[in-house]
Amino acid sequence: MRKTMKRGAIALLFFVAFASISPLLASAGHESTNALVFAPVDASPSPRAAGEGKIEFHGGSEPKTRWTVTFTFTDLQPATMYMVVVRGRFGADESPEATAFTTLCRFRTDTAGAGGCWDYLVELRRVGVVQLRANGEDGAPVLQATREAGGPGSITSVPNRFSPRPPRR
Repeated sequence: MRKTMKRGAIALLFFVAFASISPLLASAGHESTNALVFAPVDASPSPRAAGEGKIEFHGGSEPKTRWTVTFTFTDLQPATMYMVVVRGRFGADESPEATAFTTLCRFRTDTAGAGGCWDYLVELRRVGVVQLRANGEDGAPVLQATREAGGPGSITSVPNRFSPRPPRR
């Protein structure tokens, strides 16, 4: 009986500790290492295409945050220009900029339809929807990674050494 009560108290303590910091971690959101898995969008011109990427936070506070982005893709159209775009890189919540797609990086595929890109960025307000588009920033979406349930694709975040730390209580 005593062991059961002790285990219950320990479990309750862990639950309360996690519950108190999880909203703080959620507010940090994308300020971490973001792993992206891309999947084809409906009516994709390259339905067998696949890709993955990483968007990594390197510190700073808005609007001077620092980031590294890296992406690799396969089974795309050969010798074609592609752009990786993100929704809401700039702008305050509810502003037109908060819903606009802007370029993170661009590349041209090789003759086998593979390619990728990387870049260093300053300022990245949101990482919720990232798309690969053919032939420019306003081109047709081919692949997508999203935090939304049901995809397509996925974005998961893991705190890194530069992630904001929850304030001490």
